[in-house]
Amino acid sequence: MSKKVLRQIIQDQPSDKDLFHGGGHERTAFSLSKAIVKFDKDDSAIGLDGSWGSGKSSVVEMAARILAGKNGRGKKTYHFFTFDIWKSQGSGFRRSFLEHFITWSMQTFPRKIASLEEIKGQIQGKTREIETNNHPILDWYGIAVLCFLPFLPIFYFWSKSVFDQLSEAGKAVEFLYSAPFLSLIFFVLGTLGFAFWKQRFSSKGENNTDFKTTISRMLLISSRQHQDHKVVQKVREIDPNDYEFHATLRAILSVVQSEKDRVIMVLDNIDRLPQKEIRDYWALVRSVFARTHDNSRSNSNTDITAIVPYDRKLIEGNIIENDTEHELNNSQDRKPLSGLGSRELFSKTFGEILVVAPPVLSNARDFFADKLNQALPNQVSADDTFRTYRIFCELLNVEGGTTTPRQIVSFVNDLSGLYALHDGKFRLPTVAAFIAHQDSLTENPAVLNSENGLNQKIARLAADDRLVRNLAAIVFNVEEDLAFQILLDDEIANAAVAKTADTLVKLSAAPGFELRVEDAVEANMDEWRSTEELGKVIENFSALFEIYSGDARKHIVQALINGFKKLSEISLHSTEQYDPYLLLLKIVPDEERPAVVEHLMNAAFVYINRKETLNFQHGKDLASFIGTTNDVLEELRDADELRTEVGKKTPSSAPDFMFGLAANIAASGFSLDDFASVEVNFSKESEKYEDKVVQSPSLAVKALVQFQTVDLLTDDEWLSIADACLEAMKAGEVGAEKAEHFLEIVSMAWGTVDDQRRLEIALDSALASGEFFRNVEEGQTTSSQRAQASLLFLLKDKLGKTLADPTNPNSNGSLVPDTSNSFQSFKVIFEGNKPLDVDQVGAVASKAIDARCATLWIKFSNKNRGHEPVRQIVLNMFSRNDPPYITLRTLLSNFSYISEILVSDDLRDSLGRYAERFDKTQIEELKITDLPSGFLKSTHACTNGSWKTLHDHVDQLLKSVSAESWPEHIEKMDHTVAILIEKIESSGCALNSGDFRNPFTKVVIDIFAGNIQIENNDKSLDTLMNAIGVSYHEDIWRTLREQISGVTSSSLQASMNLFPELVENIAQSGDRILKTEKDNVIRNLLIPALEGHNKQALQIFVDMGFTKLKDFQNAAETSSTNMLEGAWKDFKSTEDDRDLIRAVSEAIHGKRKTKSSFDPSFWLGTRG
Repeated sequence: MSKKVLRQIIQDQPSDKDLFHGGGHERTAFSLSKAIVKFDKDDSAIGLDGSWGSGKSSVVEMAARILAGKNGRGKKTYHFFTFDIWKSQGSGFRRSFLEHFITWSMQTFPRKIASLEEIKGQIQGKTREIETNNHPILDWYGIAVLCFLPFLPIFYFWSKSVFDQLSEAGKAVEFLYSAPFLSLIFFVLGTLGFAFWKQRFSSKGENNTDFKTTISRMLLISSRQHQDHKVVQKVREIDPNDYEFHATLRAILSVVQSEKDRVIMVLDNIDRLPQKEIRDYWALVRSVFARTHDNSRSNSNTDITAIVPYDRKLIEGNIIENDTEHELNNSQDRKPLSGLGSRELFSKTFGEILVVAPPVLSNARDFFADKLNQALPNQVSADDTFRTYRIFCELLNVEGGTTTPRQIVSFVNDLSGLYALHDGKFRLPTVAAFIAHQDSLTENPAVLNSENGLNQKIARLAADDRLVRNLAAIVFNVEEDLAFQILLDDEIANAAVAKTADTLVKLSAAPGFELRVEDAVEANMDEWRSTEELGKVIENFSALFEIYSGDARKHIVQALINGFKKLSEISLHSTEQYDPYLLLLKIVPDEERPAVVEHLMNAAFVYINRKETLNFQHGKDLASFIGTTNDVLEELRDADELRTEVGKKTPSSAPDFMFGLAANIAASGFSLDDFASVEVNFSKESEKYEDKVVQSPSLAVKALVQFQTVDLLTDDEWLSIADACLEAMKAGEVGAEKAEHFLEIVSMAWGTVDDQRRLEIALDSALASGEFFRNVEEGQTTSSQRAQASLLFLLKDKLGKTLADPTNPNSNGSLVPDTSNSFQSFKVIFEGNKPLDVDQVGAVASKAIDARCATLWIKFSNKNRGHEPVRQIVLNMFSRNDPPYITLRTLLSNFSYISEILVSDDLRDSLGRYAERFDKTQIEELKITDLPSGFLKSTHACTNGSWKTLHDHVDQLLKSVSAESWPEHIEKMDHTVAILIEKIESSGCALNSGDFRNPFTKVVIDIFAGNIQIENNDKSLDTLMNAIGVSYHEDIWRTLREQISGVTSSSLQASMNLFPELVENIAQSGDRILKTEKDNVIRNLLIPALEGHNKQALQIFVDMGFTKLKDFQNAAETSSTNMLEGAWKDFKSTEDDRDLIRAVSEAIHGKRKTKSSFDPSFWLGTRG
């Protein structure tokens, strides 16, 4: 806050009193007064040796006081004349000294003014009067001309008369020979001749001039009018020499000095002069008191007494001419002892040398406080006074000096001046801190931005929380609020566009950075945009934000966003020009990023659209820009915004531009299909792509893939491009690399054009060319292998046919074979005698899938299973994540072959991918006969249940089979039953039990009776049993137990093959088995099993156990039990498996008492 400041300026004048402890100056002054008195009778000089501020002038004043104190005793009066050499620098020393001395003398001795005035006039100079009288003087030529002037009219009329007469007579030319004209010529020649004579032979010095000057003077017959004038000049003589100086000086002294008055001359401040001038002035000072040899001593009033205060180190360092001696003295200065050689210079100059030491300021703090209070009376607190004094001491310690009164006075004056200048707004310690750093701050205010820019101790002593801001305000003499603006704004602006962000990073730690950085950015934004430096600004701030997270960050980012949005266009010429703008994406908030992405794309398209002519490079640049931007956004996981913005844009339709864009867009992670719309405008025939494709086939492949995606070219254009590629391969050597790309392009054309126009591709013509195959080469390189793969794809319609040898027309017009190793190498592959490389297989498979012609390959491979390359291709088609596009019927018809070449996992995965491609309509068109064996199981293995629609449809087809036809189907075990079994084993199938139960039971009874014989199909009827509801199973078992008859050992064996589980259930399962059923089981199952030694069937009864089987025997008819006993005996006597005999015996008869090992029957057994 401003306040009224009362300030007094402390005058730095010599004091006639010793104000400090110790009294050193007083003693020196006393010695000086004694020396003055002692040197009273002769020219004398006294030197006062002391450093700056040591009080030499004060010692002189004290000596004057001491001498003045003795005047009352009847002694001489000493008058001190002080001449400030420093003040008179630049003027003549001796004249200036004399003028000051004479003026002082006239003021000090007014009674002697008359005598002094005369001397003063001699010093000041003299007046010179110059009188000039000018009048014209004509030479003889001028006089003659002036005399002839009155006759000039007569000459004119004479000449005119003669000319008129000759003209009337028709003889005007003769005027050139007439008397008037000859007289005129004589006058001119005479003038020139007279001028030449004067220039060559005149005795007045004109012969030294040139002819032009001479004739000019001669023709100048008039001059200025008569003129008299008088000039009065004040002539000031140059600085008097030594003799004149002493004569004048002693003349003055002789007037002013007497027995009662003596003049003491003090030549002060010589050591304040510039060092380069000290040597000359030292000689002039010495000349003041050096007596000349011819000056008599008759008048003692002319004696000179001089006192010269000086700093010995400064003087001797500048007046010693010998460099060696100078160096010696300098080296001695560093020694603890002072040299005698250097003192000789001063001892020869002065009769007496007194050393003036700086006063011992034991009361320096009190002196400082007193002076400060004098300067700012009653306005400084004790704490501020103490802190200010400590800062003064610290500053003195840094300089390595000692405290002097002059230093204190000077510091206090500077301090109070700045304090008053700013109306006391800043505390005194703050102002003192500024003075301590004034030199560095004035030279470079930016040091305030540095962390170590200020002396840390002084900063602490200042105790100002806003020290940096207040110092900036003092430096620039502005309000505190503007201080940081002036201090930091330019620094921030310069750092923002610097080559690196190092300076900006350092500035970010400066006080006030957060307050000023936003305004600085906004203030310079327009300039940065116009000078194209905005990118560098964003780059540097992005680097700063890696370590800076202060409150100003969001404001800086917003300022950068606002400035960026005003940028009309972004150059895409190189990544260096737009990469910095992409850094903005990394520092903006997530919610602001879409707007930045939008403006990026808008500015990029403005740049493109402003081009008068767009070429390939412009398209490439746009693709590169989109790709680079996408990479940045991918890192930020926010790439969707870019895809959205790209989807709003429509690029130019210029052919070259679109070619460059299409050739490079895929590398950017995009495609032409991502744009809102694209088109190519072939305004000129020359702009079509045939030549570009032939010249740069590798780029053309990338571009045409994009064109193919968006259907940008017509069939005619595709066919023209394909034919151009084939013609280039036929025309001459292009190499395998170009051949690879050419055939790739032809393959794309074949897959793109309408099916009816594919034959228009001139492939047959190319196949007849030997050069064509030589360009394909032998498959020894990757490019050659890819070329072979593309060619094999193109020849798919010719598979299974003979590939004709290429020919070449002979000189007589006949065709001769033109085969080559390249042709033979491809022919071996084409005929299926050599497998393809893995990459070749993948390439052909991809082309076949893309061209939607996979069915052709699959059918050919199914019919020609020995063709290894085609088998590899088909296998690859179904092994990839994107299987070929085929119809459901094609898949079903070739399923058997496909399942042969694919392993189960690959088959399952492939079928899983196909499930989503077939709609319900295709599935509902299927019949049971369309389903291949194993297809239901394979599709059911797809764990995602994607084939459920098909399985449901098959379920309905099976249920629709009539009950009357089932026996026949089962007896024949035809395709319908096979599908039913497969359906049951995969997804299950529940037929109408009423319709299927009776036919099934009838077939089983016939099988038991041996009326039907069904081959193969192990347990197939057990599976068919699962098509009948479980609730019907017991009834089926009971029915079969009741109705089976005529079972033989062979029919039982057939039954065990077809339905062993059903046989087991017939034998023992069900509740409340009737007596007749039990009898039927013994008669038609157990007995045939014993008769046929059917181990599988017997195991059923062994598992039933003796108790249950005994119950069945007890319920059986006697005839049945008798048959059982007979069958058992036959079985026991003929069966070799003793364990089976024992198990069956225990099941039928129960366990018997264990025999002793001594019983022979234990080892031999019994048969009967």
